[in-house]
Amino acid sequence: MILKSRWRQAVWAGVLAASAFAPGCKKQETAAPTSAPTPSAAAPAAAKPKAEVPEPVRKLLGKWLRSDGGYVLELRSADLSGAMEAAYFNPKPIKVSRAVWMQGGGGFQVAVELNDVGYPGATYVLNYDAAADRLAGKYTQPAMQQTFDIDFIRQAKP
Repeated sequence: MILKSRWRQAVWAGVLAASAFAPGCKKQETAAPTSAPTPSAAAPAAAKPKAEVPEPVRKLLGKWLRSDGGYVLELRSADLSGAMEAAYFNPKPIKVSRAVWMQGGGGFQVAVELNDVGYPGATYVLNYDAAADRLAGKYTQPAMQQTFDIDFIRQAKP
């Protein structure tokens, strides 16, 4: 139990440390000009294109059905910091305390932590298999002191 708890803490510490170095800092305010602007300075500045998450991360978004039951993981949005908005259902909603995406040597991964009655600290660490369009990995249920190999298949949009 202690090793699993330390492993989970190490995973989240690594995820949070990596996301701390991602873009997303607040824009600093600039001082007002002290002289009248020149005509070229008064022209509207060209809009900078907004940086988007990588295409494989956008492909992660959607509803995923766990192959061994009616569990549904819905990945709703992602940003460049690695944070994701996620929901989990069994079949009723289960509170998701945090969700992140990351890129490693094996490709893109999603880590989701649940924190609800019956699910305190339960985690999914899932790898995205682009060729099969599925999520596969480990589900750890600390309350039962067990880890399971699981996979999710994408649900078709209605």
